[in-house]
Amino acid sequence: MSTRLAFGVVTEPGMRCWRAAPGGDPVPVDGPAGVHPPGAPVVVGPAGADPGAAVGQLVLLVAGGTEVAAGAGVHLGGGFTSARLDGAAGDRRDALLAAARFLGPHATDRLGDRTSVLVALFGLSATKRVGAAAATAMAQEQWGALQLASAVSDLLGPEQLERVLELRAPEGTDPFPRGAASTLSHHLSAVLSGFPRPRRLTLVVSLWEHVCGHLLAERRLAALVAAQTGVDQLERLRERYDDHFDEPLARDVRRSLQDPIRIAEVARWRPPAWWPAWELTRLVNDAIAATALLRFARTMSDEGFAVAARRHREELDAADACLSKAEWRAAGRRVEGAYDHPARPGRYVHDLCTVLRPDQPVSPSTEAYVRERVALARNYGLVVLATARLATRRVEREPLSDFHGGPWQVPALRRWREVSGFRRTPGDWEQPPLPDRHADAPNQTLARRTAAEPDRSPVELEAPHDLLWLCDLADALAPFYGNQSARVIYEPTSLDLRYDTPPEPDPTRPSVETVPLAAAGVAQLVAFGGTPPARCGSWGELVDAVLADTGVVQADTDRFPLPPEVAEWDGRAVPGTDLVVELGRTARQVVGWANYMGNCIGQPWYVEGARAGKYVLMALRDEPGGRIAANVDIRRRFGGWHVEELKGRFNEPLAASLREHVERWARSLPTTARPPVVEPAPPVPPPRSRNTSHRRPTRRTPALTTETRGALATEVARTLTAAADARRTYLALADALGHRADPTPEAAVTALNRLSRTELADLLRRAMSTGLTARTLWQATATRPLTAAVTGLGPDPQLARLTVDAPLPRALRILVRQPDIAPARGLDVLARSLRAALGTLAMDGTLLRSVAEHPSPELVCALVVRTTCDSSPGEEVTPLTAPGTTEVPGFPPSDLRDDNGPWRRALPAAAELAARVELFDRQVAARGLCAPRALLAGEDWPTFWQRTHRPDRRG
Repeated sequence: MSTRLAFGVVTEPGMRCWRAAPGGDPVPVDGPAGVHPPGAPVVVGPAGADPGAAVGQLVLLVAGGTEVAAGAGVHLGGGFTSARLDGAAGDRRDALLAAARFLGPHATDRLGDRTSVLVALFGLSATKRVGAAAATAMAQEQWGALQLASAVSDLLGPEQLERVLELRAPEGTDPFPRGAASTLSHHLSAVLSGFPRPRRLTLVVSLWEHVCGHLLAERRLAALVAAQTGVDQLERLRERYDDHFDEPLARDVRRSLQDPIRIAEVARWRPPAWWPAWELTRLVNDAIAATALLRFARTMSDEGFAVAARRHREELDAADACLSKAEWRAAGRRVEGAYDHPARPGRYVHDLCTVLRPDQPVSPSTEAYVRERVALARNYGLVVLATARLATRRVEREPLSDFHGGPWQVPALRRWREVSGFRRTPGDWEQPPLPDRHADAPNQTLARRTAAEPDRSPVELEAPHDLLWLCDLADALAPFYGNQSARVIYEPTSLDLRYDTPPEPDPTRPSVETVPLAAAGVAQLVAFGGTPPARCGSWGELVDAVLADTGVVQADTDRFPLPPEVAEWDGRAVPGTDLVVELGRTARQVVGWANYMGNCIGQPWYVEGARAGKYVLMALRDEPGGRIAANVDIRRRFGGWHVEELKGRFNEPLAASLREHVERWARSLPTTARPPVVEPAPPVPPPRSRNTSHRRPTRRTPALTTETRGALATEVARTLTAAADARRTYLALADALGHRADPTPEAAVTALNRLSRTELADLLRRAMSTGLTARTLWQATATRPLTAAVTGLGPDPQLARLTVDAPLPRALRILVRQPDIAPARGLDVLARSLRAALGTLAMDGTLLRSVAEHPSPELVCALVVRTTCDSSPGEEVTPLTAPGTTEVPGFPPSDLRDDNGPWRRALPAAAELAARVELFDRQVAARGLCAPRALLAGEDWPTFWQRTHRPDRRG
């Protein structure tokens, strides 16, 4: 009896197949199809021969090259070859590539005839020159280039394939570690088939370079961090620095007071008025030295010692001039029991300048000497930055004054700037300068001063008050944490510098970890309706264009409905496993999963099924927010819930025990409603006739009547007129987006709606820091023109769906895209998004200060409710009532049980701030009503509550 094998092959007469039993013994593969697992690896050989040795070789092949390699027909000795049973995924080129990678370049003869191998890999493009280029790639073990060339062999010609086979990955990186060439071929065909062949080659090469650039950056970051002294030594350096920094102050106290020194005298003692400026001068000098060390360290790690010495010698000399001989000697003086390294970074800058003089010979010992000192760059930067930020915040309470008869100046800063230049554009620097009592001190931002005096050099106009030197230090630290530069949030007298947290990745932006993931991500977006541009010069331009396409944006407008029996498992572990359930709620989220997993869960049929309520899609993570281990598709049938699909990364199968636990859990889910009726597949339509009178109408969702559309458009026109204040607020908010925002309210709303929640939260924080009040934002987000228009028309169940954040049927989706309705819909969506972003800032000092200065009852109540429902025990909150008490102190009086009172009326608004309002009563009973401590800012609650209700405070 013949056996059907993978890729359309059938065993010849007299041949037989064997599988490896769990113990390694051969097991004959006989009987009808379906008895053995589809795609199982087997050995094929003469029916009467002993397969024992061949099965042993098969076990080694599968262990080292996965089951995929078995399908390559590898010679196992004794007339036996490897194969896979029918049902294997992929095609023969996947098997050949996996086997070649395992066997190595010197054993590829075991794959069979060279010509047949080349044809399987490259199809009709398998010329002699392509074969020679492939042999060279194999000999150099450039497996990634080989796999990519095989994947694009249907898209490119032979000469172009030679160029792909010449691609080389940076040392220590692998841009194609996992994934199948057949799958990549499918994805790239979907993306590139519309381009001419020369452009296809450009984009394929750009894709390779795009991924390799990312991998090289990751490798450089790892090397940069590894070359630095561990942060476990940071506290010792901080203690050494603080002791040295405080020594002059302690010495001045002892000099000013008579012995014996009493504590009361120390408490009453005040340093001279010029002291804060003198301390800040020391910090500027230390920040310059730390910045020079950090820049040198990065270049040395990325490009080598010689390049760093040549590129940064002038910067080091300028930084060395910040300290006098006495200062760097004092910083290097050893103190018994203290940290061995100098107290100030300028000492190590001086050491580097000494050994890196042009006339000084460089030896291996010199490089070791330099590396030992540069290894402290990150820790010096962290210590100086933290100390400087504290010192600048103290100036808010006591402005600078009496600095040598003039405004505060740091001569070394100008010398440093003349050599190093500006890494940020001075004309864009909007940080308010530090307050200085002297009349000649700057009182406008550097950006305004450069605009007012365009003929003067920014080096002349810069003052230490601008704190650009502090931002330089944070920018120099940022690459040590995977950032190009620090994120800056302007504050009245200081800077909020975010250098150590990488920007939150956009889950819909394709991954660049590997070539297969990058291509799969773009293919997902194309499947969602994104259209590749007619012309683009690089892979990055292609990704940006597809992401910006309206088809992709529209695909993310609706949330998936979730049955309550499944929804309650979000964030909980599957019984019997450590894997946590994350339910799919939007297309953006599911595409993000697919970008990482490299599977098909982000395809449109899955998303449309989830949007229609037919499927429930989920990710199983090893911890909340952690790595995805598997994707699951469960569906409700008659008799309960069942697992339809359960796949690992790149569609790899999962352990049988895990599958058993997941399937048992799915079957245990209750069914609270009738399962949805599965719609039959639509029939194949007959050929279209040119005579339109014979066309039969297609069944669709009931459309809105013309009268209803007209009435809604009239109401929307009225409510949009009343939304003028909100649109002006959004226009002011969008100004902070710079070139991304247009000067019209409609364009502002569109630009804001394209931001993620994190980007909106950052934008709100900046806006509130520069004058836009939380009360104004709250009033703007309460304006919902589409909701108001629907309400004005009276009860209508179909139109009522426009007023909530829920999936829309097709008829309503068409309606909200109409030009006279779309602006109102955009305002409603933006209002809900901004309130969700405000919810992420619920404990943020910028928001709470703005609310405290301009309070409004509903906003205050919503924030307090959210704090009560969602604050963790470690957060700083102030209890307003005792546990279980419902009467809230203050005037006007209020009670938490009063359905018409301010607290119950604020629950919907709190829910828009992402508060878990269902926990409100339980939290009040357990902890009482709680407010953020920063909201009260030392004020007692009754006074604050009364101030909230003053008539002159109302909006």
